[in-house]
Amino acid sequence: MRSNKLQVSSYRFGFTLIELLIYMALVALFVSAATISLLDIISGSTESSIQQEVQESLRYASYRIQFEWRNADAINPGSSFGTNLASDPALIVSLTSPSPNNPTEFRINGGILEIKQGGGSWTDLTSAALEVTNLVFTNLSDSSSENARFTITIRYRN
Repeated sequence: MRSNKLQVSSYRFGFTLIELLIYMALVALFVSAATISLLDIISGSTESSIQQEVQESLRYASYRIQFEWRNADAINPGSSFGTNLASDPALIVSLTSPSPNNPTEFRINGGILEIKQGGGSWTDLTSAALEVTNLVFTNLSDSSSENARFTITIRYRN
């Protein structure tokens, strides 16, 4: 004769609801930690590339100003000394340079440092992603020599 009793197995197959919730919480914790770390790495990489671009542009602009200044024969009268060239695009520093680059002029137009040589057009020395916020030339010339100092500040545009 057959028995109509149910047999309960002592073996479990699968997970309980509590176990699933615990596993899901642990996975969510690890994924969120990994995401935060990845975002920090990406943010740090972006900041590093911005700093590098600003430094390279500042280095190039400084080198070019020094190069042109050293190759110039004289400082043209009417050059804007002691004022921030970034405050007005009409302010220009002009140098008497050997031909065909005479005169060599510097200005800031819309936050971009520009150079003009001879009868040529204005050429950008800094990129549009950067802004020159300060460029001041100080005339240190005396009766025996013509000298100048310049201060330049460049920042990244947001």
